[in-house]
Amino acid sequence: MKNQKISTEKLNFIIAVCAILISAASFYATYLQADAANKQVKAMTLPLLQFSTGNWSPVLKKKQITFTLRNAGAGAAIIKDYRFIYKGNKYHSLDSYLKACCAKETDEFLQKIKNTNDTSLLTSRVINTVLAGQEENEFLMLTYADNNQPLWNKLNNERWKTKIEVCFCSLLDNCYVTQENNPAKPVEQCL
Repeated sequence: MKNQKISTEKLNFIIAVCAILISAASFYATYLQADAANKQVKAMTLPLLQFSTGNWSPVLKKKQITFTLRNAGAGAAIIKDYRFIYKGNKYHSLDSYLKACCAKETDEFLQKIKNTNDTSLLTSRVINTVLAGQEENEFLMLTYADNNQPLWNKLNNERWKTKIEVCFCSLLDNCYVTQENNPAKPVEQCL
């Protein structure tokens, strides 16, 4: 039987291979950890916008039509663009939507309140606003009044035929498009 001894060269080679394998395993573990941390940060900053409409104000205890965008996500949403979708057509502003759905009633109401301080119709800005997580923006409020009954009734019926499409970005510059309350789809950027 031959005396088999491992030479110094073979031992160094085995140690070198083991070191390379350990380094590769460490690199892979670090990569997995960094990827998991990145996904966690993305999830913690992900906004989720939802559209809702109502016809009663529990605060005022009155009939009030509201159009609301709510951020149901954890992170802030920077709203870059929105469109109303009504009867298959897209409208890029509240004014153009109101003209499409309720032109006659809107014009009559605006004529009635032309030189008054009427506050039964309130609107707020949507584009370039920031909605923190769990925050909402009631961007249209029409409180029922004697001078707006035709508009209120028409809008109350037509709101069920109305959807909204919103393009928004997170604080990490990840952008998304959502329609009504469907899941958000990633996009390169909002136009």
